Amino acid sequence: MTRGQVEIEARIDLHGTGIERSHDRLLSFLVDSRARGLRLVLVITGKGASPFARHTLHGSDHYHAPERQGRLRRLAPEWFHEARFREHVAGFQPAHPRHGGGGAFYVKLRKREKSAR
Repeated sequence: MTRGQVEIEARIDLHGTGIERSHDRLLSFLVDSRARGLRLVLVITGKGASPFARHTLHGSDHYHAPERQGRLRRLAPEWFHEARFREHVAGFQPAHPRHGGGGAFYVKLRKREKSAR
């Protein structure tokens, strides 16, 4: 994974989505992906404020506003540790730059539970 040479089986992009909606979408995505038997997915949160994403149209103060601090990037690891997420998530780590770097996470899903017969 550290070399970015992994096969991502599905991805979700949470850019531009509010915190509550992102939380719900992410959980649904992980539940659905695991139910389909997928093992490695990519969660794109975005990087938030970055010196490389700045331009001067709004002035420099616009980029230091609290809402531009990469809230999804900061919150996603906390969500992965919640009980409802832990049920599905076996582990996670920041993605390789080829897959979004600090603005994305590789999420390894637990094996699908065998259905009772």
